[in-house]
Amino acid sequence: MNLPQDPYMKSQYVNMLLKSNNMDLNTLCVSANIDMISLLDELGRAGIAYDSASRQFRT
Repeated sequence: MNLPQDPYMKSQYVNMLLKSNNMDLNTLCVSANIDMISLLDELGRAGIAYDSASRQFRT
């Protein structure tokens, strides 16, 4: 899956996928072949964290 390069756009795109498919981050990453560790690391460097309770990325 090709994700946007900008970390903020990437987080919003992933949030949209999470919500529209009603799944958690791990399930989405497995089904879309996304490296979850790399995604969390990249977005974390931009100050964006995943909130597992709400199943979305937040700044």
